[in-house]
Amino acid sequence: MSQPTCVIYDRLSRLFAEEAPDHRIAACKAYAAQRGWKVVHIATDTNVSGASRLEDRPGMREVLSWLPRTDYVLAAKLDRYARSVLEFQRLLDAAKSTSTTIVTADGVVSPENASIIINVLAAFAEYERDMIKARITDSKRHFRARGNHLGGLAPYGYAVSGPVNNKRWAIDESAASILRECADKLINHGASLAGLTRELNERGVLPPAEHARERDGRKLRGGKWHTTTLRDVLYTPAVRGWLVQAVPGQKRGAIHNQPVLNAEGKPVSAGPEIFSADTWAAVRAILDGKAKGRGTDRTGKALLLHVALCSECNGPMYRQRRTVNGKDYSTYVCRKGVGKQGIHKPNVIIARNLEELVTADYLKRFGGFALMRWAEPDGSAVLQLSEVTQQIERLAGNLAQLDPSGSAARVVIGQLTALEKRQAELQAEAAHAEGRWVSTGGTIADEWERRNEEGRRKLLADLGARVIVRPATPGAPRRFDPQRVTATYAGPAWRRQLDPAQEALVNIAREEDLADAMEATNRQR
Repeated sequence: MSQPTCVIYDRLSRLFAEEAPDHRIAACKAYAAQRGWKVVHIATDTNVSGASRLEDRPGMREVLSWLPRTDYVLAAKLDRYARSVLEFQRLLDAAKSTSTTIVTADGVVSPENASIIINVLAAFAEYERDMIKARITDSKRHFRARGNHLGGLAPYGYAVSGPVNNKRWAIDESAASILRECADKLINHGASLAGLTRELNERGVLPPAEHARERDGRKLRGGKWHTTTLRDVLYTPAVRGWLVQAVPGQKRGAIHNQPVLNAEGKPVSAGPEIFSADTWAAVRAILDGKAKGRGTDRTGKALLLHVALCSECNGPMYRQRRTVNGKDYSTYVCRKGVGKQGIHKPNVIIARNLEELVTADYLKRFGGFALMRWAEPDGSAVLQLSEVTQQIERLAGNLAQLDPSGSAARVVIGQLTALEKRQAELQAEAAHAEGRWVSTGGTIADEWERRNEEGRRKLLADLGARVIVRPATPGAPRRFDPQRVTATYAGPAWRRQLDPAQEALVNIAREEDLADAMEATNRQR
């Protein structure tokens, strides 16, 4: 009979010297030795909340990846696993799907009583969590309807004021004056976001997070204004003094946030307004007009950014976009060969022709290759496996109560067949202990057609593409010369069986070799 195995897990919300995990891990090792278990792995999480999702904890992901290959998971106490009933139940379900037992070294949960104790504890914890959640929800609903501040930092331009149960926004004049000044320059003086951002940074005006830190007497972190930061503080409905909330299904942010409405459908006020209705409407109209492609897909970065390199300095070639009368005259330029500060002769090439040349060459070489992706064993397959297994058990129970010849039974049987296929796939994936390359089900050419410029650039980078561009010969005709271009490819990382970390090291080595070659060439001239 083989020796039972166990994985030890420990978690700390905060790391202090007196709370170091050593003594708990030692207690777990002693418990395992007493039981005659072999410790095959120790996983720890530090500065991680017990309420966080299992898959968001590095140590817990290690535990999940070990579940199919161990008999027990051992922690010093039950609260080391999770402080969220939902996440603890997910861990139990994952362990159940792999026939693994969750136990604690303090004896509260042992192999003999695990199934009983855990269910009882989970039931009480579930009830307590529901009661707390209900109280917090009711409290937030009450204070939101009154226009009270619900916690966190106040929007830029405001400070929180008032007693604990009646917090409101008060004008923070130093920040509000910056908002009014920027709005005036946008509306009346033709200013741009980029210009205003640059001006604020040159004047040393603190951005929102830094301003709040200075106001609260905390240490500054050296943050700067960005165009998106300035856009957001000007665009948000909070400048009208309204409470805001995220639109369901949208990422929380100034562009999508909307006012909280009362029973009459009017915005709930949390403080005085900074912008009048007319000013705010004018600012938003200007920002909407200046926003490139808002509501549409963006093309992302240039196709050959950090792929096209200058032969003179091994530096990146940047795409300068220029359109005249609807025609594209954009170029890739090495900045180190431009202007009085240039360190070598100019190196400029027509962007459209270069991109077409590289695209055709790339797809000819690699378009028919099957596209692979790197799959890291993070435990997600085990979690999915437990969920699929529960669905199968529920459907199987429902099927037993249906007429075998009825249409409902046929629907359930179809669902069960699909779920069982997925279960087999997840079982195979959960069995892998190491990262591996897996097929995406399509070719590189297929994926190229689906992606935008930024996505295609990532494909080029994944295959180790390097495009060396040489300066034009003095006196040569001003047209595209493919002889100036040399494209090389290290090939797909999966063909070389490299994991992403190894690939990064290989790329660094290749860049160093390329730099050495460039230096040697320049010395020979």
